[in-house]
Order: sequence, then structure tokens, then C-alpha cells
Amino acid sequence: MKKIIQIWCIVLAFFLVGCEEKIDSNIVSSGTKNTQEQLDAMQNVDKNSYKEVADVFLETQTISTKDNKPYFLVFAANGCIYCDKLKELIRSNNEIKKILQDRFSPYYINLSYSKTHAIDFLEKPQETAQFAQIYNIKPTPTLVFLTPKGKILFIYPGYMPKARFMATLEFLQNPSLESKEQKEISQELQAIFESKNI
Repeated sequence: MKKIIQIWCIVLAFFLVGCEEKIDSNIVSSGTKNTQEQLDAMQNVDKNSYKEVADVFLETQTISTKDNKPYFLVFAANGCIYCDKLKELIRSNNEIKKILQDRFSPYYINLSYSKTHAIDFLEKPQETAQFAQIYNIKPTPTLVFLTPKGKILFIYPGYMPKARFMATLEFLQNPSLESKEQKEISQELQAIFESKNI
């Protein structure tokens, strides 16, 4: 029993002596100082997820309309098969690319990353998840079409095949839709889909 007490005393002495050591401030970091380049890289990490169509979509840190064009927002995620199909559809079709670039303000918002977005039509900046909640985004991809002032024109959850996508893009670029309600626009689009059997 005496031996056990002696061993405990020695172990306790080591701990007490160890606690008196001073911490070398050169060894322990007091935080990190990121360069502007590193901060920009962290803010743009989502770009890699849509690099194959980055020539079509605008940078999402600031979301604003160009030349008073309607918005086309794609809410997507990593590992989403239908998001990849949509990117491939856009990448491989020059007509779709041209329509998106010339007639819309297109943004690809990846929900797998958190980013702060300054959005022209909202009062304060939004984190990616907050921005998605505004439109009740559940499945990905979800396509959101907005007026230049941010009013919802049409929301389509899921992948849209080429013929339907083209018809939607052609229809939703019409400025006269700004005075219509979302439900009426959806009904008109549905009628177009049915008439074209798409």
C-alpha cells in the first residue's frame, strides 16, 4: 500500500511541476490572419461546383440585375445528379447559354456552401441557407425566376428537360408578366407545356 501512495505522489508531483511551465507564445497561435486572397478564395469556393458553366452564371456574392433583366436563380447542391444534368444541358447548348446570358441575370447558388449574398432586392445580406428559405427550396435543383425587382414569376422544383426549359425561358423573359401573379403565370406555362406536349 505504501508503494502505491509513493507512486501517486510522484505522478502528482509531475503534474504540479508541469503546470508551472510557461507557455511559449511563439509556439501557440493566437488566431489566423488571412490575406485578402485567402478570404476571397473562401468566399468563392462554390464556383468550383459550377465551373463548367461559370461562363454563363454571374458571381453570387452580389446578386443584382444587369440592364433590368429578370433573374434566373438555380438553387443546387453537391452530389445532386439532376443538378449535374442541368449543368450539362446548359453547357452543351449554345442557344440556352445565349438566352441566359443575354436576356436574364443568371445565378447558380450552391446550397452545399455557406456564403453571404448582397441581394439588390432585399434589405439586408443573406446567408445561402436564409436565401433559399425565402423561396422554400427543398429539392435541388430548383429554378427560380424573378422580376428585376425580385417578385416571384415562377418556381420549378426539379430538373427541367430541354424543350420545357427552352419554352420556359422564352415565355418568362416577357416584361408584361411583371403585372401577373405567380399562379396565373404557372397556369399559362402549364398550358404551353400541354399544347407543345412537353
